[in-house]
Parts: sequence; C-alpha cells; structure tokens
Amino acid sequence: MSNYKRLLVLVVLAMTLGACGSAAKRKVVIVGSEPQVSQKADSGETATAESKDKTEADNAKQPEELAALTYDAAPIEAEINDDPKQLLGIDTQALKELLGTPSLIRKESPAEIWQYNAKNCVLDLVLYDAVTSYVEARDDQVRPMDNRACLRRLLLSKQ
Repeated sequence: MSNYKRLLVLVVLAMTLGACGSAAKRKVVIVGSEPQVSQKADSGETATAESKDKTEADNAKQPEELAALTYDAAPIEAEINDDPKQLLGIDTQALKELLGTPSLIRKESPAEIWQYNAKNCVLDLVLYDAVTSYVEARDDQVRPMDNRACLRRLLLSKQ
C-alpha cells in the first residue's frame, strides 16, 4: 500500500511540474500573417507529409514569449504599522492623531471605552486615566477577531 501511495505522489508531482513547464512558454501568433492553405498533390500522403513539415517549420520560425504575470490583480497597499501593541500606553491626544475621532466614547468609571468602526470590524480601546491599556477587536457579528487585521482595516480606511 505504501508503494501505491509513493507512486501516486510521484505521478501527481510529475503532472504538476509538467503543467508548470508548459505554462511558462506560449506561442505568439503574429497578426496579419498569411493563413496556411494546403495544396493538393497527386498523392494524398505526400501532401500530408509536406504540409506537416511546412507547419512544423513555420511554427519553429514564430517567436516565443514568456508568460508574464500582471500586477493589476493585487493592488499594492501602503506600508502601515498595524501592530496593535503600538496603541498600548498612549494618551488620548496621540490616539486621536493616529486613529481620528472615535465613533463612540463610553464612560464606565474608572474606565473609558473608545470605539472605532472599520469595514466589517469594530476596535474597542479601554483607557484608564486617559491612557490606553487594552485593545480588543470584533467583527460585525460580534465575534472576536484578530486585533491586527481590524487595526489595519481602520488605518487603511483613514487614508
């Protein structure tokens, strides 16, 4: 059974690598080139052999171009410090400079909770004595989510 698995893995690997190699190069058809018309000869076999030879020779003459990846599919985002640890220990003025005015400020003595909304996430910052001491993120379904991802969304929305 293990020989069968090894063989299967080798076959899949060979097929994958083969597909990569054939995708790396592609033929370029030159627009405006003459279409090839087969000429009938007295013998059907001679005409077929000659047209195959001529087609292969013409294909060899056509330039080849390497396949290229375009960068349009994934826009490059600006580098942003999305580390949520940078928010800890900063005062309200620095927080406003970095994130702007919060969408909600809730006072629960002795704490103050500042809430920021971004696309599909909410970032809660808990401040004690006007200094950030805790960061928590959740999605729009009120499920916990990665603080870094939410902070990144928030910072990108502010640009």
